[in-house]
Amino acid sequence: MYDVNIKLHGNVNDVNIRAAMSRQRRPYHHGNLPTTLVANGLALVESAGIAALSLREVASRARVSAAAVYRHFADKEALLAAIAAQGFAKLNTDFEAALAAKDSGDALSRLRALGTAYVDLALGHPGLFRLMFASRQTSGARDARLDEEASRAYRTLEASVAACFAGPINKKAISATTVAAWSMVHGYAMLRLDGQLARFPPDLLPDAPSILTSLIPKT
Repeated sequence: MYDVNIKLHGNVNDVNIRAAMSRQRRPYHHGNLPTTLVANGLALVESAGIAALSLREVASRARVSAAAVYRHFADKEALLAAIAAQGFAKLNTDFEAALAAKDSGDALSRLRALGTAYVDLALGHPGLFRLMFASRQTSGARDARLDEEASRAYRTLEASVAACFAGPINKKAISATTVAAWSMVHGYAMLRLDGQLARFPPDLLPDAPSILTSLIPKT
């Protein structure tokens, strides 16, 4: 009888152990896992930079296996591209809000509003901003949503630049001015992020709107 009790006790423990292991292996279910993975990746990029992101850490935060991540993203670069697309989507939302706030303003004031929104995003979300303009993924196809959102932001800027021109439309001049204005404001934002402008007194530091509109021909 003593031996039987010991055997039964051992079987119960064995069942409990197997049940615990089964619970550990059971996947954590999300309503939308890709969205969760992108959100976790964005949090990592924002808090520790692009280099800190790994699929293993993103999976751990989502309480899923690494294999689950690969069902939605081919590799780390694909996840980074999805996060960058989120960044451009936010920039487009910010652009829309900036233009709506200046709906009754002149063309130059609306263009200045875009410059402010651009730099505000850079300074408010430096990790995301750097990722948005990092090299595109090298392993696999380009990310369609990233291209779409980035192109939409550029078209908004180009349209605002074009509105500042008087007379017949000169597509070449508008394109050149748009690229130049974008380059100047982007460079300004990066200099701010890298602390290169910290040596300048605040009263001598130009603001983004002034830089953005400095190339617009005076009419």
